[in-house]
Amino acid sequence: MQKPLQYYLCGKFITEGNWTHMKRIMPVNEIILMLEGEMYIAEEDRHYVVRANDLLFLRAGHTHYGYQISDAPVSFYWVHYDTLAEGFDRYPTHVTIPVPSTANQLFKQLLHVSSFSPEEAEAALLLLLKELERNAEAGYRPHNAVVDHICKWVDIHLHTNITVSRIAEHFNFNKDYISKMVKREKGIGLKTYILTQRINRAKQLLLNTNASVKEIAGQCGFTDYKLFLRMFKQYEGNTPTEYRNNLYSTQLNRF
Repeated sequence: MQKPLQYYLCGKFITEGNWTHMKRIMPVNEIILMLEGEMYIAEEDRHYVVRANDLLFLRAGHTHYGYQISDAPVSFYWVHYDTLAEGFDRYPTHVTIPVPSTANQLFKQLLHVSSFSPEEAEAALLLLLKELERNAEAGYRPHNAVVDHICKWVDIHLHTNITVSRIAEHFNFNKDYISKMVKREKGIGLKTYILTQRINRAKQLLLNTNASVKEIAGQCGFTDYKLFLRMFKQYEGNTPTEYRNNLYSTQLNRF
């Protein structure tokens, strides 16, 4: 009896640039979660530009190929699988993942357990696919364009010393009003949103770079290192070092 979810292979792809995806027809589905750079890939006659935090779903039996060279460094997670379960073959081909840190962690976990046993790999794959399903659905919800713009601006400037007052001044809003707008859309006030995104950014850097914890704190806009350690422990239940070391085994393939 065929399994409803069949894991085949997974990995983390890294190239320094001057690369294009090979042309092929896969007998199974492939999911790619982009980490860095831009990948120019087509499925049949549809062309896509895949950037950091984008999900790309390539369907079994379809031709996909790179249509343009990526000059800059590119890295992404990938997994090949087959499924009879409803939903796990119905992802949008290309969508941005609103909250990529959990998907990053689950991909890291899949890479870690994939060498142990097929059962563990399939369990980890199930968790990953469910997380991606939730995020892909969230990407289709209607958004407040002003709040989206504010939050994207915040995400770009997380490494700087931004505050609610400075953001409100930049966008010409009252600071209480701008925080209420964000809370209506995101479920949390602007101050909490900034802190949450900084912690999420730190988690991505911990999982995907070799930077020191102190360097990561600075890159995420924490001028007070001890405050970073305290907030991270409060949000995640463990220290940054413990978080990084929980998932230590990653298979890499380099072009």
